[in-house]
Amino acid sequence: MLSLKERGIIRHIGMSTHNSAVAQAAADSGKVEMLLFSVNPAFDMLPSSEDLNRYFDSTSYEKDIGGIDPQRARLYSTCEQRGVGITVMKAYAGGRLFDAATSPFQVALTPVQCLHYALTRPAVASVLAGFDSIAQADAALAYENAAEEEKDYAGVLAHAPRHAYSGQCTYCGHCAPCPEGIDIAMVNKLYDLATIQEAVPDTVRAHYLSLSASGGDCISCHACERRCPFGVPVAERMALAHGLFTKPGREGKAPPS
Repeated sequence: MLSLKERGIIRHIGMSTHNSAVAQAAADSGKVEMLLFSVNPAFDMLPSSEDLNRYFDSTSYEKDIGGIDPQRARLYSTCEQRGVGITVMKAYAGGRLFDAATSPFQVALTPVQCLHYALTRPAVASVLAGFDSIAQADAALAYENAAEEEKDYAGVLAHAPRHAYSGQCTYCGHCAPCPEGIDIAMVNKLYDLATIQEAVPDTVRAHYLSLSASGGDCISCHACERRCPFGVPVAERMALAHGLFTKPGREGKAPPS
């Protein structure tokens, strides 16, 4: 493929996989420019596997899984940092997320909610949505004109009987508005992107420092925490983020909070 690219026969190199470890190797290689990768709130809780059926098997979710798998989080961080775009497949988990009886959360999500979850992950550029009827295509296209409350997946997952993302920021935006104008979801995303790496990437630090209001502007009013569906300690994370990005020499790999 590299030879074909050098000769101008192909212009870009992409790869498809359901395995987060394989995808990580591709992102680390510096040769793969985009990934076709399976992303949805259920699959995000499971570590990499060669067997896609494992992601569909309800028994895989019977243990107490605590939110997003660290390997998947690292993959999204690496892709965001290195400019490797992700096109999502299996955003609906084969339609299982539409039915409370087949969803591992024991609640049903809508196509619009599944699409919004995928599109709010770091590095995700687009979603390939499968369908076998015009009605199902219309259900996906409805995302383009959907109101914010229709896109809201957090309210559903936070009250799910099983496997809610308790304590983890999903960048859903329920915390807004901040009286100091902080884009809390963005600060949290940048903090997560930085702490998953061995050292804080310069690009992520620069993005943080360019924000019109940062974690350092937090007045600890805790209004955002009262609105957060997942019980994230926002004020604490704002302080951690500001310390991480403004103190020279600080390394990544901070403990999650």
